[in-house]
Amino acid sequence: MKNTILSEKDSLLIEKAILKYGRILGVDDLVDIFQGEYSKASAHNRISFLARVGWFRRVKRGMYLIIDSLTARSQIDVSLLSIANALVEESYVSLGHALNYYQLFDQHSTMVVSITATESKKYLFDGYTFRYAKVKRDMYFGFTEKIVNGKKVRLAEAEKALIDYLYLDKSFASINLFFEKLKDHTKELDLQKLQKYAARSGFAVTRKVGFMLDQLNLDSTLLHLTVQKNRGVSRCTVDSKLFNAKWRLYYDDRITG
Repeated sequence: MKNTILSEKDSLLIEKAILKYGRILGVDDLVDIFQGEYSKASAHNRISFLARVGWFRRVKRGMYLIIDSLTARSQIDVSLLSIANALVEESYVSLGHALNYYQLFDQHSTMVVSITATESKKYLFDGYTFRYAKVKRDMYFGFTEKIVNGKKVRLAEAEKALIDYLYLDKSFASINLFFEKLKDHTKELDLQKLQKYAARSGFAVTRKVGFMLDQLNLDSTLLHLTVQKNRGVSRCTVDSKLFNAKWRLYYDDRITG
């Protein structure tokens, strides 16, 4: 059975660590704090002991989550967005968890997807999978900083989260989700920004977004100007067979009907 009692010294050190670094921090940050009261070797030993008894939870190699409550021995009171940002510094949370933040999506997922320009990675922590999708450097845009539980997190703007769906996932499910959110949340979305972001994301995404805007009688002028001189063709999905001449796009009638 794990020891649940902290000494007054350790309690004060943990409080100091949280104030300086937050609840998610590196082992070097902990050593920095604990060396105020322990030698370097003793600091490492004490940190290892506190990790074994449950006060520090290993998020990944060299990184811990501080558990500062006897009654909350999990990350449940720490934002998943904060954990995602901490695992890979150069990344922003996108897709479903970003749309959840903006109240445009109400499905809970144990997969937290982030965008990065460095390398694809995956971490498992406390029943959640944190996946990092690598994109070209020129696709690493469209995110902002928000304050969540008192901590800054990097999060896709709603419009970019939708574009990321189309860019990363070529399935019908992704197209269908985009169309539904566009239809149901037209007033909440910045359609000019959506067009600008689509135009930066390649001809395939541009055609798809322009086509769906047309289906909802929304302005698609900027996107049509972007692709009208390009004689290539794109597909909504690999199985799309119907052809739209304006967008030079093969589409699936399930999208519009």
